Amino acid sequence: MFELAKDVIPVNISPWRQQPLEETLKYRVKMLKNFWTWIKQSDSKVFIAETELHQPVGFLVLYAHAVEELTGLHQAWIMDLAVLGEYRKKGIGKVLMEAAEGYCREESIRYLGLAVSTHNIQALNLYQSLGFVEERKLMVKVLKD
Repeated sequence: MFELAKDVIPVNISPWRQQPLEETLKYRVKMLKNFWTWIKQSDSKVFIAETELHQPVGFLVLYAHAVEELTGLHQAWIMDLAVLGEYRKKGIGKVLMEAAEGYCREESIRYLGLAVSTHNIQALNLYQSLGFVEERKLMVKVLKD
């Protein structure tokens, strides 16, 4: 999972964040190492997509104990979704999303949330095709010196 997660970092970096890719990668790798510990401690669910030879090609991390910050309503939250580049656009992301949604239905979790970078058009299209709608916008302004 760690190697797979590293593979998708460049796809998710906002074009507004002006930092060399090497620095971002170093930061994200450090965060990912801590993320795996958090997954275990938070009782998050991990869904893994594999090839017929059991090679992992995608995963989804679902935190089922989230609370929506404005209403206090219980929801599940997709913490991370990654699919190796050569396996994208083959339905793997959709299968992982449907597995997470199925888990939520079994657990009577009514809301499923996620965050996505607005420049990641491929991910946006997937989520919209699965019925996700925009609820809020996270905005940034680059301040000049």
